[in-house]
Amino acid sequence: MTKTAIVIGATGLVGQQLVTQLLASEQWHKVVVFVRSSLNVSDEKLLEHVVDFADMPQWQADIKGDSLFICLGTTLSQAGSKTAMRKIDLELPLAFATLAKGNGVNDCLLISSYLANAHSLSHYLRLKGELENQLAQLGFQRFIAFRPGPLLGKRKQPRFSEQVVAAMQPIFRAPYSPLRAWRGISADQLAHTMSVYALLDDNIAKQVVQGESLFQH
Repeated sequence: MTKTAIVIGATGLVGQQLVTQLLASEQWHKVVVFVRSSLNVSDEKLLEHVVDFADMPQWQADIKGDSLFICLGTTLSQAGSKTAMRKIDLELPLAFATLAKGNGVNDCLLISSYLANAHSLSHYLRLKGELENQLAQLGFQRFIAFRPGPLLGKRKQPRFSEQVVAAMQPIFRAPYSPLRAWRGISADQLAHTMSVYALLDDNIAKQVVQGESLFQH
């Protein structure tokens, strides 16, 4: 079995790891990425589109493949406002996924967040919950939402909250810790789990992968 993967958010912490792993896998014959700036990666399996995400109709015909991986995400401080954050975390991935579904893409795999809920008091968690709900309604053959806790790895722009959580990992990882649900997951582990689920031969239309399931592959 050889498949074509589509990745948005390929320059992010998990997205970079995911692209690297997909390119190294014999089960993916092509990896298509849509980015604002080049990854500067040379690989015959990689098809890179440097695009303006505000002008999707101009290149929507290029969104073709088997599985769409959505690895986009920002913070309020990075986005600058709740409106800008909503565009990045909700509107952009939803618009892209809608075009992908229209082009016959079968699967959609999303990096969401632990405690994502469309009714959350947290703006961040509410956006993630809303996105999950709307993607699930697009009618993909399979929609999988991965809900990790803090993401561990070296970012170009470090997030203070994740640095604090990373320092506290020994406490969170303790077998009987009441805070175990908040333990972090490394970017490469999450990328690996996503790629494994993408290749599963099942007929489950919607799945939520969280907790221990994130670490079992």
